[in-house]
Amino acid sequence: MHQRPALRLRLHRTVGPIMAALCMSVAAAAQTPSAPAQADPSAKTFPADFFTAFNPITAEDMVRRIPGFTLENGEDRRGFAGAAGNVLINGERPSSKTPLAEQLSRISARDVLRIDIYSGGSGGADLRGQTLLADVRLRPRESGATNTLTAQVSQLDPSGSLNPLIVATSAFRAGPGQISLSLQAQPSRRGRIDFEKDLKTASGALIEQGDEFLQGRYFEYKLSARGAFKPSERDSLNVNIQATPSRDGRHTFSRTFSPSGALIRTEDSDVRGQDVWSGEIGGDWERKLGPGSSFKLIGLSSQKTTGSDEVYTTRQSTGALRRTLIGRAAESGETLGRAVLSWRPQEEHTLEFGGEAAFNYLDSNLDISVDTGTGPVPANIPVADTRIEELRGEIYLSDFWNVSSELKVETSLTVEASRITQSGDARQERDFTYVKPRINATWDPGGPDQFRALLERDVAQLDFTEFASAVSLFDGTVDLGNPNLEPEQTWKARIDWERRFGAKGVLTLSFFHDAVESVQDQIPIAGQFDGPGNLGDGVRTGVRIDATAPLDAIGLKKGELRVTGLAQETQVDDPVTGEPRRFSGEPEWSYSIDLRQPLPEYKLLFGALYERADEIRLYRLKEVRTTQWADANLDLFAETTVIPGWVIRFSVSEILRPVDIRERAFFTPDRTTATNLSRIETRRATGGYGTRSYAIRVSGRF
Repeated sequence: MHQRPALRLRLHRTVGPIMAALCMSVAAAAQTPSAPAQADPSAKTFPADFFTAFNPITAEDMVRRIPGFTLENGEDRRGFAGAAGNVLINGERPSSKTPLAEQLSRISARDVLRIDIYSGGSGGADLRGQTLLADVRLRPRESGATNTLTAQVSQLDPSGSLNPLIVATSAFRAGPGQISLSLQAQPSRRGRIDFEKDLKTASGALIEQGDEFLQGRYFEYKLSARGAFKPSERDSLNVNIQATPSRDGRHTFSRTFSPSGALIRTEDSDVRGQDVWSGEIGGDWERKLGPGSSFKLIGLSSQKTTGSDEVYTTRQSTGALRRTLIGRAAESGETLGRAVLSWRPQEEHTLEFGGEAAFNYLDSNLDISVDTGTGPVPANIPVADTRIEELRGEIYLSDFWNVSSELKVETSLTVEASRITQSGDARQERDFTYVKPRINATWDPGGPDQFRALLERDVAQLDFTEFASAVSLFDGTVDLGNPNLEPEQTWKARIDWERRFGAKGVLTLSFFHDAVESVQDQIPIAGQFDGPGNLGDGVRTGVRIDATAPLDAIGLKKGELRVTGLAQETQVDDPVTGEPRRFSGEPEWSYSIDLRQPLPEYKLLFGALYERADEIRLYRLKEVRTTQWADANLDLFAETTVIPGWVIRFSVSEILRPVDIRERAFFTPDRTTATNLSRIETRRATGGYGTRSYAIRVSGRF
């Protein structure tokens, strides 16, 4: 088995000392940031006391309760520009690719002065292209510390295991500076999924049936630090550091019976994860050049190692035994630098010019052997051991134009070039160049209505793991790595209409149409395998709704109702049948209803969340896989602030315990025609994402 211990050793030797040195330098040099700037007159401002009724503990709690605003963590992309979300902190985008929700959860609500909402791309440098963004403004810290602690214990059905979670944060002065530290500890998480399965012919006759369970085991720790200082009135420096050790594993066991109840076979799989280490170091320096002008440098480096060993045993009723051994190991990393120059030549125009260079890599290894009683025999598949490297650069120019007090227009042009090199089992080198224009406009006539429009060309980032082969014994599938995979390109058009009702009521309708080139999906490879690849052109058209309404008018004082929904149609030509079909992995509709009712006089808050979503489908050469929930999801909670400064929450999630139904329709020899349908496998799962759980959470500030 291929353990690759050198990967972990190299990470320890490189990331660890650098993180320690940066922590010490930040602690020694940091100075208190200046007081937050006044909000732009065009911003919608929500002061800290606006959120009091929701008992917020962190800045994330506050951002999620802003009427008409939906937190977007940013996309999981290589590079810095494409991974942007829609939240700033003190007018700056954090120099980290950690999800925004996680970063906001480390900021105490007590430290938040206000949250400003901007539209049309205004409100912060190097975060253009957002139709709506939030700027979390923090209080200037003179002395003392703000500490938060969240301790939660949840119990999961059907395993009944207790799963602890502790999150502790501290923001404090260290000499002349300000430091933020965070520790998230999940020392044990065990979840169980129980399955009932059956396999039938196309006509519905039972072939076999059985039961199965999957028992997961996992632990994770996250340690992070953030420092900020101002060496002069014109300069500011921020440093972000994070390290995450973790390990996961799982045990599955399956029994299969004939229609008469006779045991046919048992299958047992044990996956033992190796220690996973991931680390990230980011920093930025900005210098103010004058009113409305600045220069900013950003640097970011991350690294991650993963690995696991799996033993999959199949025992037939005849006594025949087959053991499959799989070893997986991977190391990945990213290093990038970015420079941004912002200049305001006129009061109506703000120009921004920037560039980025990045290096990314993935080193992936997969070893497979089969033992039928005479000893292990190698059974490796193509593109099992491979290394992928990408050297990428981009430059861009944007102009934010205040056409009038009612109209703002942002235009930009980005040119991206990259070279992807693959070595090992597959060898190839390819160059890509893309031009990405964008125009983003906001019209605010001054009343309750606002209109926003966005037109841009977006180029998706390739997932390096799709260049390497992968195997799942649990599903009995093999996905070959595809060295010829190309990024998906999309012309995106979107129109938003927003109407506000008083201080808390808002209705936003978003209409969108995407023209997608080289749709990324599963394609046939080598005649008998599946793998990631590109289809032809496709389209995605739909509407989103986001509505927040106060309930005082119907007698629920300070109550709030939030409704979100999505309806869309997608279409692309199937590579096997040649017929039009929907995109894989995308639902055609979904909605959620979120109700909150505070009772301040009793120091209580009640809430409920109801969610439903359409099925999703995955198309393969010989299979169509459909996954759906048989019932809706319903969560309930009640929390109290009877202890000053602390919030105690009791919650029950997945009350209806929705059954996850996965249907696999198999075709012989392939899906060319519907008459080739030969078998249908159905798995009904209780557990996993549908696990009913009971939790008590205590959160506080001190």
